[in-house]
Amino acid sequence: MELDDRKKKILQAIVQDYIISAEPVGSRTIARKYDLGVSAATIRNEMFDLELLGYLEQPHTSAGRIPSIQGYRFYVDCLLEPTQISKKEKQFVQSWFQDKVQDVDQIFRMTAKVLAKITHNVTLVMASQQAGAKLKYIRFLPLDSRRAIMIVVADGGHIENCMYPKPETMDIDELNVIAERLTRRLAGMPMSQIDANLLESFHDSIVDDLELYRLAFRSIHKVFNREHQVYRGGATELLTKPEFKDIDKAKHLFTMLEEQDMVANLLHDDGSSKDQSVTVRIGEETKLAPINDCSIVEATFRANDVVLGKIAVLGPMRMEYAKIIGLLEFMKQHVTHMLEHYQGEKI
Repeated sequence: MELDDRKKKILQAIVQDYIISAEPVGSRTIARKYDLGVSAATIRNEMFDLELLGYLEQPHTSAGRIPSIQGYRFYVDCLLEPTQISKKEKQFVQSWFQDKVQDVDQIFRMTAKVLAKITHNVTLVMASQQAGAKLKYIRFLPLDSRRAIMIVVADGGHIENCMYPKPETMDIDELNVIAERLTRRLAGMPMSQIDANLLESFHDSIVDDLELYRLAFRSIHKVFNREHQVYRGGATELLTKPEFKDIDKAKHLFTMLEEQDMVANLLHDDGSSKDQSVTVRIGEETKLAPINDCSIVEATFRANDVVLGKIAVLGPMRMEYAKIIGLLEFMKQHVTHMLEHYQGEKI
């Protein structure tokens, strides 16, 4: 059944009121706060119809109504008008990045933090290593007698590192001879092209000791197997929201957010965002049990048709969709512009 204009206006009013109050909304509240030109009794009858149609739910017999997942979906798809980011918020974003960003890694890290400060929800930024970054050099740094740190630096300031189990008989200078040989082989190569077959193809020219090469091989492969890096912000903000007063629910959510692979899968591009628009997944559409009561608003950012990553806001289903969608549209453009600045024509 298609909703008529009056039902649409009532549903929109209920969603907007519930987003602000987190309390079930009654017909008298709608009649008093929204000029719909009809009585509270008429609104009550329309709310009953919307409940039968699946757009509203009544949590308690004597309570008002709250939007259902279907109700939120209709609101986002058919009723919502994204809110443009305010001049004050735009200045805040620009000044935040101007003061704190020194390299590509910090662009992603600061994006998560600034979004959390504005939205008061969890923010997730997934940066793709397959963004055209090319390897500059590999170097070892000493850690202790049995371990070193392998540093891999790409253009645009991107840095990856991992622990390297150093043989006790080998000093850091000898390891850096290996690093120099690897750098000569790999410098200027896109990081996305460095795989196991490539590394295996030239091991004879890197080091004579097969076991030592295997150690280096495993470390390099570990670095370049990291398809995505996930940055988070605002996790503690959820604890202030009534939906997460349940300790067990909050614990399951926080556990999920600590699992990088799970978050990366959550934000994995399934091809549905090729038009570069902001997308919204509500409730069970997220396909993860710990966030069945949440929504995710996300945007993919690209440059020259290369996917650089995703930015997303995760929060309760009653999040401020209009504001967050408008904010992500702005952030998508702003982050892409900064990445182009740092990586130049290499993206």
